[in-house]
This record gives sequence, C-alpha cells and structure tokens, in this order.
Amino acid sequence: MLSGRNEHRAVMHLTACLHTRGVPPIVETVMIVNISSQGARVIARRYWQPHDQLVLSELIGDFHVDAEVVYCHRLDSDQCAVGLKFSAPVNGEWPAGGGSLGMWPRASA
Repeated sequence: MLSGRNEHRAVMHLTACLHTRGVPPIVETVMIVNISSQGARVIARRYWQPHDQLVLSELIGDFHVDAEVVYCHRLDSDQCAVGLKFSAPVNGEWPAGGGSLGMWPRASA
C-alpha cells in the first residue's frame, strides 16, 4: 500500500483563477502553491466545499483544467488551503517560477 503521494509536485507561487461553471460563476483569484499532473494545492480566500466542481485557469491566456475540491482547510480568518484533483491528468511541464500553467487550450465553441 502506498503512503503519501506517488508523484512529485512542483512548488510554485503562481496566481491563477478558480471558478465554478454556474451562471453567474463564482470567481476567485488564488495562489497555486504546488501542482502535478493529477492536482494542485491552492491558497484561496473562499471556503470551497469538498466535491465542488471547479475550473482552474490562467489569469491571462486560454489555459484551464477541470478540477474537484478534495479538501479545504482554513489557515486563518481569510485564507484556506484547497486541494484540487484534476478530472484528467494534465500533460506538460510545470514551470518552477511562474508563466504558463502548461495546460491545454479551451475548446472553441
């Protein structure tokens, strides 16, 4: 039985957008603190519920990934650590210090 993660997570401090698919969407700017092809940990102000279905995307650009909230732990009165599991593995290089998230472009409508 495995204990802990079986994949390395890249540590980074990259600002991104976390939002719902609802209308109107709930949108929040978050800080990605670590990320892998399977998921990410972000710092948010909002308390997200486990199993919430969200989208993590670049602030500028067309890259995004669908994700599910695995956990949300309050760090202090205005910050939460949110664990996200991506709906499908994300292929690509994760930059160590910012830039593109390395995700795929949104499909055009």
